[in-house]
Amino acid sequence: MRRVSTDLMNNDMQFWLRRGERDMANLESQMATQKRIQKLRDDPLGAARAVRWDSVVERLKQYEGNAQTLAERAKLSEGYARQAIDIMQRVREIAVQGANGIYTKDDQRAMAVEVEELAKELVSLANSKSPDGTYLFAGGASQTEPFRAVEGTVPGTGTSGTVAVQYLAGWKGPQVEVAEGETLPLGQSGSEVFWAERMQVVSGFDARDWKATSDSSFAIDGVRIDLKAGDTVQALAAKINDSGAAAKASIDPRRFSLALEATLPHQLRLEDLGGAGGAGALAQLGLVAPTGRAPDNLAPSARVSGGSLFDVVLRLRDSLNRGDVLETGGLALAGVDAGLANLNRRVTEIGSRSERLDFIAGRLNKEIPDTTRLLSSETDLDITQAATDYKMLEYSHRAVLGFAGKLFPQTLLDFLR
Repeated sequence: MRRVSTDLMNNDMQFWLRRGERDMANLESQMATQKRIQKLRDDPLGAARAVRWDSVVERLKQYEGNAQTLAERAKLSEGYARQAIDIMQRVREIAVQGANGIYTKDDQRAMAVEVEELAKELVSLANSKSPDGTYLFAGGASQTEPFRAVEGTVPGTGTSGTVAVQYLAGWKGPQVEVAEGETLPLGQSGSEVFWAERMQVVSGFDARDWKATSDSSFAIDGVRIDLKAGDTVQALAAKINDSGAAAKASIDPRRFSLALEATLPHQLRLEDLGGAGGAGALAQLGLVAPTGRAPDNLAPSARVSGGSLFDVVLRLRDSLNRGDVLETGGLALAGVDAGLANLNRRVTEIGSRSERLDFIAGRLNKEIPDTTRLLSSETDLDITQAATDYKMLEYSHRAVLGFAGKLFPQTLLDFLR
């Protein structure tokens, strides 16, 4: 049998008073933060959904920022590449004029002087920077100046000028994620944009009896190709052609040597990735040197052709200085046309990527509010309902306090009398 006492009634009253105060404090905290979920126990399932939606919103914001950054860089790159096209159009006009045969030697040398200055401006455009100080056409080495003009004595003139232009930066740049599982390159490689002719590398090694002595691998433009022990040079060429690399392999029918040709104008990068000891397959076949880093590791005995945009411009300058009308209108003009064609192709690629990035950024800009709305539906507080509930709790709390005052009228003075 439960004994009813004044202490029991007091404890019950204290319990309900504290509970009401706790509920009021929770509502005050919710209204202060305007968030319905303060602790996981408030709504475990809702909290789990809120965490998921919050993660999605943050990812979408990051993707949008990445897309906007890439779009800005692409627009800058496209602008500089279009300026390079304008320069090359002027170079072509000079080449056509110089090939007419109606100009004197002095006139042709004057044309060569203009071509020299245009080549310097091309180098300046190829070394353009973005607002953050990184080079636009440096590939993966965005802090390295892509092109360096080598000064020396210009052939046929005895004067100082640019004799070569070297590419010093990286190859493919880092990939940036712009959507779930979708990446795009951060920048363009100068060895692709400012290249003119399809590069060819022809070995001087007779490979008719060559066979791979062990399992090994090599790479062309970063595409890995695996060899098995016993593979012949024909099998190696077939694997290259089936690899997806931007190069075509063939066997010279007279010298039986391996030849590689780029399928698009760019600088080929050949690398032996190693195997079971000894020199790699490309080194054995006379395409690369046993030491050195790509792309400056080509074997001295290999025949290399297909130059950059700067090579064809300097070739035109030299032919004008010599007064060689046939070369100006032949090999030099053909090289300029190839460089223009590649520049137009690369500008189209950059422009298309810029348009795509604008669409991606626009799509993400619409997805973010929709996802944020889902997050708000899980976490945001209905402030009107909360205010109403708070007033009800406040009213009931005051009523309980009034009832307790009447139920327990004794004070300390009552016990002192």
